[in-house]
Amino acid sequence: MKKLLLPVCLLLAGVVTANAQGIAIGARAGVNFANEAVSGSGVTSPDSRTSFLLGAYAKIMFSDKMGVQPELFYSSLGAKSGSEVLKTNYLSLPIFFRYNVTENFHFLAGPQFSMLLSAKDEVGGSSTDIKDQLNSMDIGIVPGIGVDFGPFNAGLRYSIGVSNIAKDAPSGYSVKNNVFQIVAGFKLFGK
Repeated sequence: MKKLLLPVCLLLAGVVTANAQGIAIGARAGVNFANEAVSGSGVTSPDSRTSFLLGAYAKIMFSDKMGVQPELFYSSLGAKSGSEVLKTNYLSLPIFFRYNVTENFHFLAGPQFSMLLSAKDEVGGSSTDIKDQLNSMDIGIVPGIGVDFGPFNAGLRYSIGVSNIAKDAPSGYSVKNNVFQIVAGFKLFGK
């Protein structure tokens, strides 16, 4: 099975490349307005935390209208509650379906898979590592819109967490990442 996997992946990459109308690679940065949707008996949701994301993207168009846009970025999330600040950092891989409405305006939607890199709970200048209390993977669904102008692009997105990030959570209790993002990018090369 493993011997078959590499040739199949290479064949798929060749088909995607051959059918692609345009491929572009670029850098991406943005602002996260992160929060956690907390549900459970007697639990209140925290306030949002402003942070950042930084990474890269690829745009692979199959026609003038449709394509895919995978991205890979470091994303700082978390939430605040009074003087307590939860800081979680992820390596995120969204895989978007892209639909160009016009030459300069597009819609994006797709899943996002994130791996937890670090988690700290900060209270009054003291920091506690809580990574072992959170699940190492997070899954979300991300709809968004964007604009392209020359080598520059920008967009608005909302990542809706679908997986419970709290490890060993009691029945009826869940914590899910929700993030509003403002992103900007610069095409390094490609169409």
